[in-house]
Amino acid sequence: MRTLLVASDLSSRSDRAVAQAAYLAGRFGARLVLLHVVDDELPAALFDAGREQAIRLLAETASGSGFLSPDRVAVRVDGGLDFRTILAVAAEEGAGLIVLGAHRRSLLEDVLTGTTVERVIRNAATPVLVARRSTPGGYVCTLAAVDLKEEETAVLRLAHRLADGQTLYLTHVQNDALSLRTPLAGARSDEMERSRRAIDARCEAALQDIARLAGLPAGGWLPLVGWGSPAEEILDGVERLHADLCVVGTRTRGRGAVERLLFGSVAERLLLDLTCDVLVVPLSGAEAPAT
Repeated sequence: MRTLLVASDLSSRSDRAVAQAAYLAGRFGARLVLLHVVDDELPAALFDAGREQAIRLLAETASGSGFLSPDRVAVRVDGGLDFRTILAVAAEEGAGLIVLGAHRRSLLEDVLTGTTVERVIRNAATPVLVARRSTPGGYVCTLAAVDLKEEETAVLRLAHRLADGQTLYLTHVQNDALSLRTPLAGARSDEMERSRRAIDARCEAALQDIARLAGLPAGGWLPLVGWGSPAEEILDGVERLHADLCVVGTRTRGRGAVERLLFGSVAERLLLDLTCDVLVVPLSGAEAPAT
């Protein structure tokens, strides 16, 4: 992770993202690119004035973080459309991580297109960190949701790297209806409980396998198997464990507005309801970015 890109709309929410991105860049020895996007359809005088103001404010924010020397910070103010420009600059700069602040929501716009954050996530080939915490710093407790597929090794590696030796939980949520209803139709409660424990054991073994495949050290993480709705179980786990980072893989990349309305995603639910930082990692095999 040699370069981090943080996009700012110059709001206080974005200031949190800039501070956390500066902290992470300092910890990883990475270069930090600060980006603000100005509407390129503005009259030239307004565009230039907005650009100059943004450069000044971003430079002040970066210098005030205290995590990075000025030679490792680049400030960019580009004209364009928010999410497309963010993705283009991330590709141009070779960013290994995009950091965004949580955006204020507008119901009509969200229903039709999603927030800038969601549109970046749906189309990004790069992991996206949504920074919500008011104070920048390392993560004390990280919860990474795993679907037990080999493609999710990237999720585990990045979660382990960000956890940086602190507590890391790998959680898999089992659908109780699919796992228990068919094989145990008419079974007694004690038989169902034995079957549930057996499934828990198989899930923990599968977590061990995928963690080993991802190169995670033995003893460097804790297993957590849940039952029910993935989004609800992850939300509950974050609350119970007081996790300050939740990591999830997503296959929503490239979906359009209609698909988003029909299918939604666990990642979108977590972005809506979690108050901790959320890292969304695009999984291999996802669709190509929308044009």
